[in-house]
Amino acid sequence: MSNQMWILVAVVVIVAIIFAYQRSRKNQVQQSRDLRMGAQELGRANSPSEEISNREERRQTGMSAEDREWEQASLQRNRDIQHERSRQVQGSEDLPQ
Repeated sequence: MSNQMWILVAVVVIVAIIFAYQRSRKNQVQQSRDLRMGAQELGRANSPSEEISNREERRQTGMSAEDREWEQASLQRNRDIQHERSRQVQGSEDLPQ
């Protein structure tokens, strides 16, 4: 092969590599964008509260049953603590000053 043919092959290979890289990069950007988009950006949620609800459902889908039980118990403990605190505050307001 002549030198011109080798140069032509090299240019074609370089162009093919650049094309493949750009295409792969485009796919990576699209995938990361899809992962970042929440339900509201995709137009599925009608309100912020619905978006939060959808996000919570997706989060819980990835949890094991043991994780969900632990979380429910933790939430119940926190509710009990809050309830106890609110009772203490109400009791202190009822005291004569």
